[in-house]
Amino acid sequence: MPKAITSFVLSLGLMASAVSAQTDPAINIFFGFDYVLQPIAIKWACGGQQSEDLTAIEALIAAFPEDAERADLRGFVDSMLQVSERRAGLTEILGAELTSKQTEQLCAAARPLSLVWATPEQLTNGGEDTIAPEPSAAWAEFYRVVEHLQ
Repeated sequence: MPKAITSFVLSLGLMASAVSAQTDPAINIFFGFDYVLQPIAIKWACGGQQSEDLTAIEALIAAFPEDAERADLRGFVDSMLQVSERRAGLTEILGAELTSKQTEQLCAAARPLSLVWATPEQLTNGGEDTIAPEPSAAWAEFYRVVEHLQ
């Protein structure tokens, strides 16, 4: 597996610790949220639906406007949207070239991803136990595929 993808996988693991850190009100609620948005951008680059994800992001921005502004969440999302719409978007997001087989595997795993679980309540609670089984399984499968890309 290319080093860039390995690094990407390792960085995804940081999300769990970032979300658990949200119990401290001094920490921005969106700390580490880019580790969720990058797989979503992969989904978008693979032709996956954007509307539900964007609706969920807008709800989070509305619930935490100051944190969203400090984290430049809207700017990051706009950037990911632009990158995902380019022909080489997947390569830009990953920072590495993939074979057609790897692209097929990654896209198949990314398309079911969704941010509908990312509600203001879930972010403030920070517990994985609040994520429904279906979205949780999709994310687990995505991580499994990324870790085993050949």
